[in-house]
Amino acid sequence: MTRRVPSRRVLAAAAAVTLLTLASGTTQAESWLIDLGNDSSFRGASTPSPDSNGNHWTSVWSGAFYQDIPNSDGVSTAVDFGFTTPGGTDSYNGPAGPTDGGQPPANSVYDVSALGDLGVDEAVYDFYTNSTFQIQNLSVGGSYNLSFFGSHKYNGNNTTRYTVYTDATFSTPIASADLLVGVDDMHNQDMVATISGVSPAADGILYVGFGGAGGGEGYLNALQLTAVPEPTSLAALACLVAPAWSRRRAR
Repeated sequence: MTRRVPSRRVLAAAAAVTLLTLASGTTQAESWLIDLGNDSSFRGASTPSPDSNGNHWTSVWSGAFYQDIPNSDGVSTAVDFGFTTPGGTDSYNGPAGPTDGGQPPANSVYDVSALGDLGVDEAVYDFYTNSTFQIQNLSVGGSYNLSFFGSHKYNGNNTTRYTVYTDATFSTPIASADLLVGVDDMHNQDMVATISGVSPAADGILYVGFGGAGGGEGYLNALQLTAVPEPTSLAALACLVAPAWSRRRAR
């Protein structure tokens, strides 16, 4: 009986599939969801945690400092959040329109699918204006992505600029992104601004601020912070496959 020996091409393909399978098994990126405005803020609302998608939130206002906030999976972490210089807070003329009559977060109009994890009634409902804040106890040397959702009608400046700074003086920017938060009677329903691949300062803090791109007021309703996973070492994975490849060739 003749025994078939796999060709080098077949073995190489099998090795490649093995590498890709191992690479796809990397840990899912850790993220944090932060809702600006809560039950304690003016005409604000806290986001349920977990929300209908099973994600956990931290709903904040400027009257408190938030320690050991949970990630989106509900696991407590060392990450802290606090305002340095808070602006105003409200929900009026946001996604739910005029809320002076007690209109609830359920009145918010937005594109759920376009906003992804940020697409939750209470999260998009309320906002802060021109503010600076700190996200503390991050991994020094780590890389993070920030996604910002801002939404408001009848603006003096339709574009909000979100900026990451070097330190607590908030005077030296290192990265920024602009977002059209609304035009006339139309508020932003489906767009976010993203700053990718930023690292915290040597003290483990991301210093973030926002305001109108051309002056005046800017708006931030909710944000998502995501840790960028370290790239999988294909060289290390190859070491797992190489012995099997060598044994095949030696037969």
